[in-house]
Amino acid sequence: VPWVAEGFDGAALTQRYERANVMIGVMPIGRQRPEGPQLAAFFWSLRWQEHQALVSDGFGPWRERVQSLGPETAPHLDAIGGFESLTLAKYQHQTAGLPIGERLVAIGDAAHSTSPQLGQGANMALLDVRALTLALRRNADVGDALEDYAQLRRWHVRLYQALSLTLTPFYQSDSRWLPILRDILVPSATTVPPLPQFLAALVAGRLLYPLRTLELKPVQL
Repeated sequence: VPWVAEGFDGAALTQRYERANVMIGVMPIGRQRPEGPQLAAFFWSLRWQEHQALVSDGFGPWRERVQSLGPETAPHLDAIGGFESLTLAKYQHQTAGLPIGERLVAIGDAAHSTSPQLGQGANMALLDVRALTLALRRNADVGDALEDYAQLRRWHVRLYQALSLTLTPFYQSDSRWLPILRDILVPSATTVPPLPQFLAALVAGRLLYPLRTLELKPVQL
């Protein structure tokens, strides 16, 4: 949808919650073409089993509910216009015990799918590709290279899968007490050292130093 600056941060994902079972998200995503308009991605979180009932009730009642939670989303809802402009995206938490087989390798969501709450899907896939590239370069035998790849990614993947599984219910679940705990703890976590530094490393995918493990160097932009 077209980006609307009023009420939103042009450099951040904005989310509105009702407990943990309702979430609205608006995220700036840049332009499709250099000369094109700035765009935003619009999110609404629900259980996939509820999707058909939502559509059956009609776009109007849903729009009213969204605007009651986030009035600033009105221009985005105007641009959406109807459910036919929205795409249902499903996800589940699964981790392959061993992401390799005989001359076969799984990367990205094929090896470790999870909630998008930490925003690490693309990052993890890119790190998988780097690990596979590095393993193939330093092993002449393909079987040895695939085992090397699995070892290079094992602990970083397991850590982030565990963190995602643990943290997602605070943001996407039917729990009543987890969102209360979230709203108490998160403001403190953003101000009390070293928690801000930990959170920054967490959402950057940098816990356990994956760049160093994969012989990469950070670049200052």
